[in-house]
Amino acid sequence: MRIHPAAFADNFNKNAFKIGHTLVGHPLFELPRLVRLAQRLSPTGGTNSVLYFRGDNAINQFDANVIATSARKRQTPRQTFVARNLERPALAVEETVAQIESCNAWMQLRDVGADPQYKLLLDEVMKEFAEQAQPLAPGICSVRADIFVSSPGATTPFHLDEEHNFLLQIRGSKELAIMDGSDRRVLREAQIAAFYQGNGELAPYAPELERFAEHVHLGPSEGVHIPPCYPHWVQNGNAVSISFGVLWQSDHTARQRNLYRVNRWLRGVGLAPRPAGESSVVDELKVAPFALKRRATRVLKAGMHRLGLGA
Repeated sequence: MRIHPAAFADNFNKNAFKIGHTLVGHPLFELPRLVRLAQRLSPTGGTNSVLYFRGDNAINQFDANVIATSARKRQTPRQTFVARNLERPALAVEETVAQIESCNAWMQLRDVGADPQYKLLLDEVMKEFAEQAQPLAPGICSVRADIFVSSPGATTPFHLDEEHNFLLQIRGSKELAIMDGSDRRVLREAQIAAFYQGNGELAPYAPELERFAEHVHLGPSEGVHIPPCYPHWVQNGNAVSISFGVLWQSDHTARQRNLYRVNRWLRGVGLAPRPAGESSVVDELKVAPFALKRRATRVLKAGMHRLGLGA
């Protein structure tokens, strides 16, 4: 990685910022190897380890009608890529990768660390990220890597991710529009709460939101940090694109998730809790038991490891 420590410290979890990397030309990102990876992750093409859709779906895939229908049926509305049943290429998973130049698709190979070779690469990359991130957001856990393979001109709809996220461009180029998820002109409090309730990653998009976007161009050897819950959409360039996404959780992401969990419980008993971020004192009181449990668990695991009783 080519990371400027001062820029990392100033912007991590706050702003999108670019870094450099040296993964271009790595054999694990060649298309024939990715075909084999796709076959391994999804041998029948039916698991969520591989998501793939047509590349010409609209930027906005958030469906307000889902909320109304789910409310009538007393169900949790699902605003996910899978639940929206977006149109797919009429190809199997491995065929989509092999024909990505012409099949008008985008694909996400999820949790590629399930393959031992990609796990080794992820460990190497994450070691460098952790050196910078651990002092700023301790408690790194649930490290994951995804690979994105996209046709020329493909669009990835507007969505958000809970994790710390670095997207590293390996081949081709893409443009990202990244927006500050803490800006309530971008995401309303109720929309963030619904996300943490498990409603799904899709966020409502309208063209007027572009005035709040930071537009980032990524070419080979470049990467970008997308802070947790910063919604974004992606426009691929005029050639096949391959990107490597490195994501992880931490005490920071756990704190946000638990804040919204507590607020949901309080609303469930008829109270009106303060929104997350309105009062740092109130927020700390809400998450204190969860934070204590995380720290105690880490201390216990570290002690067991030193005694040779487990990882």
